[in-house]
Amino acid sequence: MTRYSFIKSTALGLALVSSLAASPTYSPHKYQQNDWFGEFGGNTSMYVNPAGIAETDQMELSIGFFQSISGEASQEYVSFTLPMDYKHTLGFSFFENGASIDGGKSYIENAYMIGYAYNLMQFLAFGVDVSILQIDQFGENKQLTIGADFGISWNPIANSRFGFLQVGLAFQNAIAPAVSTEAESSGYSFVLFTADEAYKIPSNLNLSLFYRGLNRMLEVKAEFSLIDVLHEDSEGGDGMNLEMSFTATYYLSSHLGVRLRFTKEGYPVVGATVNVKDLFFLKYVALDFEMSHDDLIEKKNRGFIWALKLTTRFGNTREEAIGEERYRRLKIEPENDYRAAMRLYLNRDFLGAAYAFGKVQTKYPAFHLVDQAAFYKAKSFENLRMHTAARAVYEDAIKRYPNSDQRAKYHFQLMNIDYKEGKFDDAMKKYQNIAKRFGESDVKADADYIAGQIKFEQGLYQESVELLAAILPGNANYFYARYTMGIAYSRMGKWDEAESCFRDITEQVTSNLSERDLQDAAKVKLGHIYFSGENPDIAAAAALYAQVQPSSPVYDEAQLGIAWSFLKVNKPDDAQKHAQWIISNLPQSFLVSEAYLVQGYCYFMKKDYQNAEKALSEASKLTDQPVVSAAARDSAQQAYDNQLAEFDSVQAQVLDLSRQLPTPRVEQKRAALRPSFDKANKAIEDHAAFMQRSVQSDRFESNRKRIAEDAGFTLATVKTKMAGGAGEASQELQELEDLGELE
Repeated sequence: MTRYSFIKSTALGLALVSSLAASPTYSPHKYQQNDWFGEFGGNTSMYVNPAGIAETDQMELSIGFFQSISGEASQEYVSFTLPMDYKHTLGFSFFENGASIDGGKSYIENAYMIGYAYNLMQFLAFGVDVSILQIDQFGENKQLTIGADFGISWNPIANSRFGFLQVGLAFQNAIAPAVSTEAESSGYSFVLFTADEAYKIPSNLNLSLFYRGLNRMLEVKAEFSLIDVLHEDSEGGDGMNLEMSFTATYYLSSHLGVRLRFTKEGYPVVGATVNVKDLFFLKYVALDFEMSHDDLIEKKNRGFIWALKLTTRFGNTREEAIGEERYRRLKIEPENDYRAAMRLYLNRDFLGAAYAFGKVQTKYPAFHLVDQAAFYKAKSFENLRMHTAARAVYEDAIKRYPNSDQRAKYHFQLMNIDYKEGKFDDAMKKYQNIAKRFGESDVKADADYIAGQIKFEQGLYQESVELLAAILPGNANYFYARYTMGIAYSRMGKWDEAESCFRDITEQVTSNLSERDLQDAAKVKLGHIYFSGENPDIAAAAALYAQVQPSSPVYDEAQLGIAWSFLKVNKPDDAQKHAQWIISNLPQSFLVSEAYLVQGYCYFMKKDYQNAEKALSEASKLTDQPVVSAAARDSAQQAYDNQLAEFDSVQAQVLDLSRQLPTPRVEQKRAALRPSFDKANKAIEDHAAFMQRSVQSDRFESNRKRIAEDAGFTLATVKTKMAGGAGEASQELQELEDLGELE
């Protein structure tokens, strides 16, 4: 487009030189110096064919200059080509075309171009460019006009053996710029091809052939142009005509080449090209020089003419950019998303983590950690007590990643879900499968632990300790396994074995808060053994109780143990202080009733029968009924059952949304679901907390009956004392020697 826009505009300008008032003479076969400009460009020049820029492999900056020796006519241009990725390429160009006449008047034409090329397939590209022309005809006619070109580029041959062949077909001025014949010197006016008193710059069909071969030593270019293919008789001229040019470049070395060209007007041009690679930050620099004398064939009155072009390439090649993008997409992006998901998981934002790991699993199916993403996605659901969703993810992962090293974990977590749901038979079946298929994996010890816990809850204590004994130091479950073994041995009456298990825990180095809490619990249990054993060691028991930290969940039990220890050695004042601490600071503790019992004993020993009566009466009142009543259990279960259906629905929706990429629509759905999730999740959390308290209440039940009996007996004795009963009552609590048997 632009080459011929320059042509016609220049022709018009030269016509105005002779007669500013006259209509321009239509002469589409006249090119002035513009034949140089088009033919001087390479096969990737946008002004030759907009699709050609698709062949540019990296960012390219080109600067060209043409001039006659007289200086009356000249052209300059700057172009920049930007490959975006494999399919997309952008081009930007600026052209200046000028001529001067006697008297100082000048004709100036500037063209501003933007082009785009798209690779339809590996060897075929389509391109389009749009130009805005700024024309100043000797100061008498200033205007802006617009045009557009279309082109295709085809590479039927591109290999080291046969060379490289590019075929280009361009429809130049498909949207033809228009030049007005009405002079307006006051300012620039915008002219369209539909304007009155304006003629269109000719539309041309350009076929170009470019070949590179002989081990890149030879370049041959041929160009065939059909001029004015949409000829209008009203504009004058002869209509469509064919013009051709040929160029051959032979490289004497990889950096130096010589050139011979025959222009479309038939005169020869000689030139040379010099190139250097890897110059500073520039990957490629080439300098082209051409010269001729157009009087060699026929008089054109321009004499000696010359042209210079500098081309530089820099930045990553298209393949390097694509490679980096693929690396980023296949390696960096998934790793960043995976790490972001893991941060959410470690910060206990399990719902966000489930969505984030789901994104990794869906968006990057070839990512090397996608199987781990599936695992942590399911674990996130587990931590939310969304067992149905977690089970679905684990089962899907087993099918989707049959060769993953996470398979054993998938199977174990399914076993663990069955255990959490109380499906002990199903869990043990999965345990047998794990023992058979993954007996040598690290998961086997975790499975042993769960199996041991199941046997413990079934009352099969010996089988439990046999399974738990396989858990060795260093395993995450070691503390918990030894603790369960200690309880199991205690219930079997094997006190030496129980003592060994609890003592082992107290001697280990803890690594987290959970282990420290369990270590405190072991100290309390070990203290109970010393306190109530065949050969009681009250001092040792009290020392263990005193080691428990105030932040420990069993701190109330440790304080109660200290109180019993002081009571046992006849120090009621000291015992009373620790019992009162429980009453004052932990009013919701299950041990408050027993703390009142200890206070009653202390007052009794000090013969303060009035306060003893008050304390024992309070102990008796607190043990009248279970801490968690049957009615409360039924009410909580009903509320849970009512919420469970909604929670199952929320699970299904969350699972579905976790499989989708976080588009704005999906994010909107997730946000809309969040209130329902929060409501259902809170109900589940509340029920879980209630059930934990219920379990503690059940464990307290046996102590409740003992405390009730002891409080009732002692209260009767106190009342007898207060009534002045006969004698000292031979049953004076057997001098308190039988008080406070601790489990």
